[in-house]
Amino acid sequence: MAAKLPRKPRPRASHVTAVVLAAGTSSRMRTPKPLVPVLGRPLLDRVLASLRAAHIAEVVVVLGADAKKVQSAIDLGPANVVVNPRFHEGMSSSLRLGVGRASAGTDALLVVLADQPFVSPRTLNALVKQHASGEGKILIPTYEGIRGNPVLLDASLAPELGQLKGDIGCRAIFPGHEAEIREVAVRDPGVLIDVDTPEELGRVERTLKDQPDPTAEELRPLVAERVALHGEGPVRALARSPIRPDVLALATELEKAREPFALATVVSVRPPTSGKPGFKAIIRPNREVLGWVGGSCTGRVLLAEALKSMQDGLPRLVRLTPDAEDGGAPSPGVITRRLECESGGMMEIYVEPHMPEPQLLVVGEAPVAKAVAALGAFLGFQVTAVAPGARATDFPDGIRWEPDLERIATLVTPGTFVVVASTGMYDESALKAALSKGPRYVGLVASRRRAEAVFDTLKRVGVTSSQLERVHNPAGVNIAAREPEEIALSILGEVVQVRRSGPEISEPVPASPTASRSVLIDPICGMEVEASSPLKASYHGTVYRFCSEGCLAKFQESPKQHATA
Repeated sequence: MAAKLPRKPRPRASHVTAVVLAAGTSSRMRTPKPLVPVLGRPLLDRVLASLRAAHIAEVVVVLGADAKKVQSAIDLGPANVVVNPRFHEGMSSSLRLGVGRASAGTDALLVVLADQPFVSPRTLNALVKQHASGEGKILIPTYEGIRGNPVLLDASLAPELGQLKGDIGCRAIFPGHEAEIREVAVRDPGVLIDVDTPEELGRVERTLKDQPDPTAEELRPLVAERVALHGEGPVRALARSPIRPDVLALATELEKAREPFALATVVSVRPPTSGKPGFKAIIRPNREVLGWVGGSCTGRVLLAEALKSMQDGLPRLVRLTPDAEDGGAPSPGVITRRLECESGGMMEIYVEPHMPEPQLLVVGEAPVAKAVAALGAFLGFQVTAVAPGARATDFPDGIRWEPDLERIATLVTPGTFVVVASTGMYDESALKAALSKGPRYVGLVASRRRAEAVFDTLKRVGVTSSQLERVHNPAGVNIAAREPEEIALSILGEVVQVRRSGPEISEPVPASPTASRSVLIDPICGMEVEASSPLKASYHGTVYRFCSEGCLAKFQESPKQHATA
């Protein structure tokens, strides 16, 4: 008699309590934030409707300053309403209050933001189902790889939520639970859409005009730009969390988000120095530094060299020493910079640029298009196949399938390589959309006669001659190719040739508060220094700023020698 296989335990039903954070205010909105009308219905009303449609067991709504007005204007139904008199202390005060009102039998807490009106009930059910399976204690919905809201947390994490202080939410506990986080992929752009300002409200109203109950496809234009940048959410959360962030974990997140950065590691030191071997930092193109390798003088030199490394794509060993002029002939790959700091120590820092994989966008579902996509992925490109007549399973794993031709304009950036191989089906539409974004390479797989006809059509619809001159036709280098795979090889050969003939073009990086700061040049050492630096001196009506006390002292000894016009 055959032995019976043990049955897998069936998922248990979870008692989920939704904590709706609706106590926040917005001085820029004319009405209380929960009552802001979005497509004819208040924000909070839309949020509660989604929760009811998802059959969430229990709902706790946390209100703030306008509690009475909100309660009289919206039917809160069976929700447990609690008023937070200390809402001005930040989100954590409302979160603690809401979590404290959850019933004793609660298995999980769904933290819902009241300014996200378009989260689908299907998304809420997907999170609940994932929790019921017993896999993961922190469940985060993702749309096209980007983390969104709401977040579902196992009730065992409630004590940690109760310890939060200030204007922070549940994501503040993520760094201590990385192994217990599970991402739940959903086809719901609503997890990325919030309405927090009049500008965001206006954009929603313009985009979704006359669509009171928008579908996922109708919501997609609202997140198109963020999807194109890919990955803002988790990177921002990690960047703000610990005082000393996990630099390597952050590097992994940046690579997932396809953001360029430079990784700096202290290799060796000669005391006295504040940095030690093994100290690490990440430098981003917007001048944001995450981590720490040494003092202020070290940081300014490092910033300059890291930015250069991302421009030329080359790693370097940066040697910081007070006697740079006495170091002899420079060594290949070694940058020696003088330090004006008084410590007198020496440091060597290895700076390694990390650039995202180049993007390859292939249009068409013919054999040549599929071969180009497959070979591009093998060569390390981030490949998107725009193929309305195909299916995702028609392409190898790792290739993103996009069925909508209208998405081309949002997918192409100045660093994208575009290959149009649609056998005449979408040539004109694809080229017009791609050329409008100025990609690095555009190749058209078509005969010369067919290409001339395509170009004539594009000229009539406003595409300029200079744009059309950028199209490579026939696409590929001449290797006498015949078969689809051979043609793909010739096209990728040309793509690689173009890529290696110039500097890498990185994707746009979201601005940070540090990106718009005002900087000046220290007249002694030539380093960049904050315009707000307290180390300053005046000479003939001009104020000079300095990176260190040593530079300030040298200037004061002989201001005429160092002052600039």
